[in-house]
Amino acid sequence: MNQKKLFVKLLAVTLAAVVVLGLTGAVSGVNTASDPLVTLSYLTGTYKSNLLSEVNTAIAAKQRQLSQEFSQQADELKAAIAKTTVTPAENDFRTVTLSAGQTVQVSAGGEALLLSGAASAREAGLTDVTAGSGVIAGGALAVNHLYVSAGDCTIQASGSAKLLVKS
Repeated sequence: MNQKKLFVKLLAVTLAAVVVLGLTGAVSGVNTASDPLVTLSYLTGTYKSNLLSEVNTAIAAKQRQLSQEFSQQADELKAAIAKTTVTPAENDFRTVTLSAGQTVQVSAGGEALLLSGAASAREAGLTDVTAGSGVIAGGALAVNHLYVSAGDCTIQASGSAKLLVKS
């Protein structure tokens, strides 16, 4: 009978050892990245924080890259602007002061801007760009209006007049 009790005890101890080892193996893989069953706490905790960290790192890297590219483009644009030259003879207006009866010639494609005083067009061909209308021969020019000449036109001062003219 002793052998029977010994066998039962040995069987119980072996069975208990198998159960303990089985539970330990099953519990050790729970709630880890290698666990095939994903738990909500893993998704909202570890996974979410890792994902947000990766996204923030990628955004910061792209932001640095774009900032460098923008700075480089701005520097290139500044350098290009610095190299640009403007020739006054082609692009600037000249100031003309006229007394009563004096005239100034505006060539085809030229522009005139009456700053002060009174003046009129001797012939047709000026277009008042500001008002969007044509000026007839003998028509008065308005102060602070820009005129473009369709052909060679003459502007005559009625009194003292100051104009900006680009021929």
